[in-house]
Amino acid sequence: MIDPILYSLDVAPAAWILLGAAALCMLLTALIWWPRLTRVTRRAHADSASMADEAPTAFPPVSVIVYSQADGHNLRTLLPQILGQDYPSPFEVIVVNDESSDNTETIVNELELKHPNLYMTFAPERARNLSRRKLSITLGIKAARYDALLHTCGNCRVESPLWMRAMMRHFAAGKEVVIGYAEPTGEDLADTDRRPRRRAFDFMWQAVRGLSSAIAGLPFMGTGYNLAYSRRLFFSHKGFSRTLNLNYGDDDIFIREIATRANTAVELSAEARVRAVEYSPAELHDIYRMRRDFTARYLPRRSYRALGFSSLLWWLWPPVAVAAGLLGWPSLVPAAAALLLALTFCIIHMVLWRRCSVALGLRPLRLTVPWLALTRPFRTLRHRLRGRRHRTANFTHLV
Repeated sequence: MIDPILYSLDVAPAAWILLGAAALCMLLTALIWWPRLTRVTRRAHADSASMADEAPTAFPPVSVIVYSQADGHNLRTLLPQILGQDYPSPFEVIVVNDESSDNTETIVNELELKHPNLYMTFAPERARNLSRRKLSITLGIKAARYDALLHTCGNCRVESPLWMRAMMRHFAAGKEVVIGYAEPTGEDLADTDRRPRRRAFDFMWQAVRGLSSAIAGLPFMGTGYNLAYSRRLFFSHKGFSRTLNLNYGDDDIFIREIATRANTAVELSAEARVRAVEYSPAELHDIYRMRRDFTARYLPRRSYRALGFSSLLWWLWPPVAVAAGLLGWPSLVPAAAALLLALTFCIIHMVLWRRCSVALGLRPLRLTVPWLALTRPFRTLRHRLRGRRHRTANFTHLV
């Protein structure tokens, strides 16, 4: 016969208080992540559905600027993908060659013979006291003939012939900034390097933070792999003049400066996705995280604080729930209630993260989500410590 004390509700009040505190931590974490993940998931589905039902409209002429740094091998694939876009208005493709010692020039010259709307320009080799990336992008924009500018990089793949339509339909609706989405992938288009789920989780954390904020009308970051803004807006803002002392930030800090609720759109349809081919995914992931961590100090802190608070809550509720179970002993009711709350909490998060990762075309995230969320603060701390050792690399010689 089961001892009645095992399912007794007469336990120490502190056990119920701790159980309520654990439940509150879980609830606050859900309230932080639920709207963000759901917002991005719904937008991705809505944008894909609207592309399927898209009616003909007046698309603007476009200048596609491709920043290339030793990406000759991939340009053989990327440039035909862009030049073969199903786009009803005139467009040009400008490759900005930044110190490429490979066969970039040869590949572009070969394609120029078949495509009169393909051009190439060069970043001067002696320009060492400026951000070479910002300088290259500026040169590409100056060479552009059209007001609508669509940016990508030489290591990307554009797999849909409707990419340009998907991004530029917002310009046709009067927007001047379009924040797209780019999925990192390995050289063989499948991230098979070590710890792919960890990187997929970290990337999605970063993407959801920026995309959900932009969808809510508070844009503050984008990705240079898939980004559009008007030439007029670039020059009226005096380009990157406010951040010439920084090597990076052309896609985060600059977007924060020019993007508003009224002039910005987010495009997450499957047709608008870009793949960023990374030849050493693990190494580049660490580099990008250190750069993002550095430029974050120049961005609004609201979203960073909210998600940082959620990380704290992830660490608070497990020990509090365990303490509630221990204080309730010998009754198993507090422990069973804590276990039920934990399972419900974890299942909800796994479902939300999986739906969002699938909607964005990322590796599906399921069982590993609770562990990856719990350990992310340690990975963040590691990147910050490494970033401090290489802090001077973030600044140009203008400092």
